Amino acid sequence: MMTVESRHDLEREVTWITVAGELTVERKHRLRTTIGKALVACPRAVIVDLSGFDDPTGTAAPLFHAAQGRALRDHGVCLLWVLPRRGVLRARLANPFWHRVLRLYDTIAEAEAAVELGPPPPSRFTELLEPDGFAPSRARLVVHDACMAWNLPHLATVARRIVFELVHNAATHAATPLVLVVSRRGGFLHLSVRDGDPRPPTVLPNTRRAGLRGDGLRIVERNATAWGCLRGATGKTVWAALWLPPASRG
Repeated sequence: MMTVESRHDLEREVTWITVAGELTVERKHRLRTTIGKALVACPRAVIVDLSGFDDPTGTAAPLFHAAQGRALRDHGVCLLWVLPRRGVLRARLANPFWHRVLRLYDTIAEAEAAVELGPPPPSRFTELLEPDGFAPSRARLVVHDACMAWNLPHLATVARRIVFELVHNAATHAATPLVLVVSRRGGFLHLSVRDGDPRPPTVLPNTRRAGLRGDGLRIVERNATAWGCLRGATGKTVWAALWLPPASRG
């Protein structure tokens, strides 16, 4: 039986995925989906721990290769793999080809050290916000400045709309200091708001009455290419991404 577990360090912007057991054809989709969801959240790095995993099917390595290409090209995410301790997959990954196309490490500590020594996070705007009535407007100004600096005026309106709702929701319901990060990651403009409340946001069923709790998240859902929530030991990060046309990518 294969198990897949994820955890997030919101301050370091690193996601760990631990895969254990043996891959089967039925479980292959779950593994691909878990890695894909981690990448679309655009952390600084994703470390996949394969130390307790094996692949009798022979299909995992090509799956990893495809994910490695998407990670940097589409999301600007550093994707690293911790080798299995033994088994068929470890023997297959010993081939020099896989060491050229995958970032492979013997231990989690080595992978974590590589993240710290690697390139800095992509260009970003960061703002510390108090959970008050001015926070959403300040966030809109930060996003506007970022879009102008990166020559993305066509995204400014929708990005300002999304970040206003993210910050308003966090300031109202988490009521803790907030950290806003606006960054370009691969093919996306990425907006994230970190707060100190680990409870995930809730999107309520649609209603004809605007302005109710959860209504702002429906605005995010309608306007963002993708959005989601990462929960950590000290709170959560709610993020949204907007797709960048190829001509707009730096």
